[in-house]
Amino acid sequence: MAVGLTAFFFFLAIWFGSHAGHARSGWLLPLDFALHGWSLIIANLVFYGYLCWLGFCFVRGTVGRERVVVLGWFADILLSPLKTLRPDWAVAIGYIGTFGLAVALLAALALLLEPSHVADSDGEADAS
Repeated sequence: MAVGLTAFFFFLAIWFGSHAGHARSGWLLPLDFALHGWSLIIANLVFYGYLCWLGFCFVRGTVGRERVVVLGWFADILLSPLKTLRPDWAVAIGYIGTFGLAVALLAALALLLEPSHVADSDGEADAS
């Protein structure tokens, strides 16, 4: 499932990155139809803080290639607010996010193709 989702979002990153007409608003929570001014900024800051905490928890709970998959995913998510603060960095941030998803996809494929070391009921490791 991780390989499929990562491949799908990698495809979307490439597709929307190559079509300049599909620019997003830059807000993590595009609630500008309901919130305005400071309330919209505070809601986005709280959500961004939550995403940073969630990313830290996910990275802390993984090891090896799993950690690379999680870091690749969060590279794009956590750098996206910089597109709003520095619009001249938007293209570079887009490339970094796409590269992060590419690395995450390769790590997820490596995890999928890695042989399993599951123990049998008699305690011996599976040789498959």
